Amino acid sequence: MNIYRYIEKNKDISFRKKHFNEVDNAILSLISYLNFSYIDGKNTLENMGKRYLERYDYKEISSSGWAQKDAYILLEKIVNTKRYKNIEIQNYVYIANEEEQFSAVTFKISKGLKYIAYEGTDHLMVGWKEDFQLSYKYPVPSQMHAIKYLKNAVKLFGPKIIVGGHSKGGNLAQVSAMELGFFKKFKVKKIYSNDGPGLRLKQFKSIKYKLIKHKFVHIVPRNSLVGIMLRNDKFKVVKSIRRTMMSHIPSTWIINDDRFVETNLSRVSQNLQRKVIEWLDIHNDIERQFLIENIFDVFYKSGITDTMKLKNIMYITKALKELKTIDQKTKDLVGDLLTYILFTK
Repeated sequence: MNIYRYIEKNKDISFRKKHFNEVDNAILSLISYLNFSYIDGKNTLENMGKRYLERYDYKEISSSGWAQKDAYILLEKIVNTKRYKNIEIQNYVYIANEEEQFSAVTFKISKGLKYIAYEGTDHLMVGWKEDFQLSYKYPVPSQMHAIKYLKNAVKLFGPKIIVGGHSKGGNLAQVSAMELGFFKKFKVKKIYSNDGPGLRLKQFKSIKYKLIKHKFVHIVPRNSLVGIMLRNDKFKVVKSIRRTMMSHIPSTWIINDDRFVETNLSRVSQNLQRKVIEWLDIHNDIERQFLIENIFDVFYKSGITDTMKLKNIMYITKALKELKTIDQKTKDLVGDLLTYILFTK
């Protein structure tokens, strides 16, 4: 079954009877893509959801990107369910400009448990550029915001915390938990990265990561593109009904009871992962920054301002012709990534 069938099956089952699990994590990580800026103080998901659905229609939200569209459908499904309707939504933060994109929200599941969700990258290239900045800079602006958000949220005598996010949000969940103080780390029960990119080598080998590694759950689809980026050592590879880049969306992942069905990473994703590590190993931070700035400048000049245009062969052909000043290894990697996006079925 998929997420929608899971919601229908468990709509009348409280979190007391069926504890918060990895599927619930994926659902709330997607809900975090919605704009909750009109919330004042505490609000339940039922009250907020009804107000949201009255304010926006599906067609309007669909133009914002696939993540918001999926989140809208999920909200419609869960807003009146016994399992989700009494979740309190708190402390919504949204920051976006030409250089950064960050959003976070806290879901109070019960008196003793909160789930903090970081929004991932949407369809705009500015967000994807920051994803690639993770390869040469730490922390990037969104990571700094995430670290501050979690530090303020975790109270030594407060409820247990689960942290999660989808895409870039998964990396933010991982990093913010790593950077907590020693005693506050004990308040974090679990960390979910739903197909989020990994870490730079220095952070990957750090004691900070080792201290939270046993709580970290990194879920990626069989044909992962985003989740295999940078350094990773813990994958829960899951089946998806899609084999394209759309398998990045958790609503395409296959569920058995309250868990995603496991499988193995595809050869295409294994090959991309290997090439990413090779590229990281032969370029230092300054070289990575120069190359990534160059690549995204070419994308913008070619008219590629959002990921939907990466599926258009006309834009891709124009961009590839402009990639003249980068080394062959980088050209090969960019070519492999674009080939994956265009032709993986």
